[in-house]
Amino acid sequence: MSDPPAAHWAPGTPVEVSGRLERLEPASTAGYAISVVTITERTATALFDRLEARAGARAAALRQGLRETAAGIPGAELVPGFAVGDTSAVPQDTEERMLESSLTHLTAVSGANCALVTIAVMAVASRLGAGRRLRILLAGAGLAGFVVVVGPDASVQRAAVMAGVVLVSDFGGKRRTALPALACAILALLCADPWQARAPGFTLSVCATAGILLGVPSVERGLRRARMPRVLVLPVAVAAVAQFACGPILLTLHDGIPAVGVLANVIAAPAAPIGTGFGLLALVLLPVWSSGGAVCVWVASGATRWVEATATVTSELPLARWHWPGGTVGVLLLVCCEVAIVAAWAIRSERLPVPGAPSQARSHPWQEAPPRPRRARLLIALLTSAACGTGAAVIVVTPVANRIATPSGWSVVACDVGQGDALLLRDPEEPREVMLVDTGDDAELLAACLSSFGVTRIATLVLTHDDQDHVGALEVVAPIAEAAIIAPPTREQAETGIREVTAELQAAAVPWVIGSTGVAGAADGTGPDWRVLAPGEGAVPEETNDASLVMRVDAGGVSVLMLGDTGEAEHRALLRTGAELTADVLKVAHHGSGDQDPALITAARAQVGLISVGADNSYGHPHPDVLRALQAAGTAAVRTDTAGAIAVSRTEEPGEPFDIWVERAT
Repeated sequence: MSDPPAAHWAPGTPVEVSGRLERLEPASTAGYAISVVTITERTATALFDRLEARAGARAAALRQGLRETAAGIPGAELVPGFAVGDTSAVPQDTEERMLESSLTHLTAVSGANCALVTIAVMAVASRLGAGRRLRILLAGAGLAGFVVVVGPDASVQRAAVMAGVVLVSDFGGKRRTALPALACAILALLCADPWQARAPGFTLSVCATAGILLGVPSVERGLRRARMPRVLVLPVAVAAVAQFACGPILLTLHDGIPAVGVLANVIAAPAAPIGTGFGLLALVLLPVWSSGGAVCVWVASGATRWVEATATVTSELPLARWHWPGGTVGVLLLVCCEVAIVAAWAIRSERLPVPGAPSQARSHPWQEAPPRPRRARLLIALLTSAACGTGAAVIVVTPVANRIATPSGWSVVACDVGQGDALLLRDPEEPREVMLVDTGDDAELLAACLSSFGVTRIATLVLTHDDQDHVGALEVVAPIAEAAIIAPPTREQAETGIREVTAELQAAAVPWVIGSTGVAGAADGTGPDWRVLAPGEGAVPEETNDASLVMRVDAGGVSVLMLGDTGEAEHRALLRTGAELTADVLKVAHHGSGDQDPALITAARAQVGLISVGADNSYGHPHPDVLRALQAAGTAAVRTDTAGAIAVSRTEEPGEPFDIWVERAT
């Protein structure tokens, strides 16, 4: 595809594309997509198209001005996000911390931004003496201008339609009704784009708004009765109800419950409108008064730094994220718990009658309320106990039981990271000196494995080659790695000088060396002893798999031969070197691919063969020939797709030198 002149393109710019029409998967958010071959800018001819193009270009210039000004002020990276949802300058680690602390909604334009714009316009119009209907018209114009400036993002459209419906109802002089306004907004958005119904952002927006409208008044009353300081009542109520309403949807995107989210949102609440308001003010002032706009950005940066600090501190608190399984089972469990809690509250507040229970109605206001019927009390106790018991079992008992069941004296662990590799090696006598070989491509699965086996520090990180299924989750371990050994670059990487792995390691300040035959380490007894067997020094492979590091490691008396993603040609070359290939544990090459030399499996004479492979993968791994070769060599094949995580430990029992623990019994 030809490179588009992105510097001046903006929403509304007319373009002409040519390409192939491709049908998308049923689970996609659209029916068809265009695989673009060429894209060319065209000149708008119709009056409306010209106006739209000019408005889009002007809005893009305003956003660019804010982004450039924020880039020149230390700590102002979040200001464009607060004002117009532009997070292009936000560092990845900051985004991750805000995600962990449930603060990402502050950098996505939503109803809060629209509310701030309309309130500000109506306040100014009121000061100028405008009537009610004129104020509403001006607020609508301000809202429309805000949407044009921010751009046609889905979250902006949702928030703007909701605010527009409320303004229209006010204009007609009728009492504002929030739920019908929400229903009209949902209907309008789905009529315009039915595919939004499949978008997680749309579902989260609807659930959060409906939950706040329905639940916040009751929660506020409860918090006031509990004598919570008045200044905290509304922020706590909104954050708690939004978290409660969105919890099941969030589980489909990320395992666990961000328990610290309520605290983080309460702490960040005072700073959010300051950062958003002064950011929007800077957006308007910068084209006409650059110094004043820069001052506004500086003021807004103070608020955004407060939010960033809040995210940093709260995301690192103990138990910041509670254990809760994702997927269908986890969602159903959480929904059942929440339904039980709501039902108990409804019965207690007499919103939900209990069949067979006598009425508690009072004939006179001064009459003392009769005691709650025994049947109602029993039902409340049962529902509350069931919800709390289930929650405690999932959040506390399950992780503790898993930790107790996980072996502590392991030497080798094959993490279950799907179709990828991630092996942990260590001497049990030196539990902090851990070597991690590859990372897999699923950050959540890798993080869960590290947590399960108590790994918080990586002394040596080995990246056997640069394929995503071996380095895709590097961001999880780069912050805790002290040194890295990487594969040599391929010919293309050597010619272009572009290599993402080295860039990520440098960004994380992790020192690295290129592994080659003869490179060895940890022979002084601090951590596993290791030696690189292939590829040879100075090798410049054509493909990444050909560059795979082959290593032999001694981890607490358990020798391991790791073959990366090498193939039959590399195996034959390795056999010709005469290197020591025997090992107690063999990490089978390339997830059990059929491209292997059975003679190498025989030469290893391993007792255990670890196959790191994804369930129901489309490659047919592991290949039947490889399984037969392992069986013929007397090597017990253990697979992560059927067994989950696998841990190998040395025992003192004669005749049974190794204990093999599996996450799932097969």
